[in-house]
Amino acid sequence: MSTKPLVYALSAVAIILGALFLISTISAPSLDPLILARDLITSILAIVLGVVAPLLIRKFTAPEE
Repeated sequence: MSTKPLVYALSAVAIILGALFLISTISAPSLDPLILARDLITSILAIVLGVVAPLLIRKFTAPEE
């Protein structure tokens, strides 16, 4: 059974949630710089992970025959 569809679905969810969290953070930023930095880093990492996961799964899985 292939795990690629699951990885793609979870990647899409990570990108969407990361983008929504980033928009929320930018539209109503926290006054505390540490909380603002934490929120920005979390949302950016979610987006990056969503983009990188499918690339890594393609690179490190053997071609199905």
